[in-house]
Amino acid sequence: MEPEMRHYACIVDLLGRAGRLKEALDLIEGMPIEPDSLVWSTLLAACRFHGDVEVGSKARRKVLDLEPYDSGSYIAASNMSADMGEWDQVLRIRSSIKRVEMNKEPGWSAL
Repeated sequence: MEPEMRHYACIVDLLGRAGRLKEALDLIEGMPIEPDSLVWSTLLAACRFHGDVEVGSKARRKVLDLEPYDSGSYIAASNMSADMGEWDQVLRIRSSIKRVEMNKEPGWSAL
């Protein structure tokens, strides 16, 4: 069985929950297929939770490169920047959202 993108995302999530962010980054960088935004977003969320600025900065850049028109990616990146105290970066990211008139889709659930 060949691992698919979702398998890698699950492993990144598990490593991230365990706080093993450098290992998760090494896994992503060693993937035989090009990692997608889900994989990088998973790492970004874990970095934000654990406060890892170094790995989080790389994940933030990758997410924005891969999803230039996804407001959720920009919001996650903005939140990470705010956590790091990078207020100029927060303003740049939020300005980008407004400039291309992105709107976050409201959440919903089905019971």
